Amino acid sequence: MMTLPCDPLPDLPGVRIDQMESGVDIWWWAYSLDTDWSRIRFALVPDERARATDFHFEKDAWAFMAGRYLQRSVLSFYTGLPMADLNIVSGLHGKPALAGQSDGIAFNLSNTEGFAAFAISRDAVALGIDVEALTTVIEPETASLFCSVAESEMLSVLRGPARQSRLLSYWTLKESYLKATGTGLTAAPEQLNIRLDRGTNAILMDKTPSGDDALWHHRLFLAPSGHLIAVSAQSQREELLFRQRELD
Repeated sequence: MMTLPCDPLPDLPGVRIDQMESGVDIWWWAYSLDTDWSRIRFALVPDERARATDFHFEKDAWAFMAGRYLQRSVLSFYTGLPMADLNIVSGLHGKPALAGQSDGIAFNLSNTEGFAAFAISRDAVALGIDVEALTTVIEPETASLFCSVAESEMLSVLRGPARQSRLLSYWTLKESYLKATGTGLTAAPEQLNIRLDRGTNAILMDKTPSGDDALWHHRLFLAPSGHLIAVSAQSQREELLFRQRELD
């Protein structure tokens, strides 16, 4: 039985800091409790600082601030605008965008406790990223809500860690695709079927209904921190280079 390919994140080429190249850049930050959160909070805009105070648990506030700080830092780097001057708006289902953007940058953010990841590209017309800890456990009842018939059949012959690993891959890949399309989990994830092209070893996603004009690229990466990252990018390019850089 073939497993879904998952590349170690540090094995990807590094992002060049002098220019934005073609392809997809993944920026990531495995933050710690020792982070200077007062400095991070100060770098955010007032609305984001206010939202951070609404969280009941401090760890959730840290995750939110880490994600927003990473997003603003990277967008500032690529646009040349100060972090505070970036007007990041939420579209339908919360998909972020730069207000008045005219240079064709696609981007997406995902953050969880202890880790934040941000994807950005000039080649992608749609881009989504999702990150989950490898220790995440998906219950059978939940799996039945987002797995296709073919995926459920595949899972039926797996047990223990192998089954959980495949479930987590399905979940993160579908979440990244639905974030890329801007539909979020309001769409029906069980109508998406993930499979492996045995000729190219590429991850494919069958959709109902189908009809996308541009190519979709679906990739899985393993971060050194023990997190699984899924990226879905729609582009006219048949080959799409992925790069990575850890936030300094």
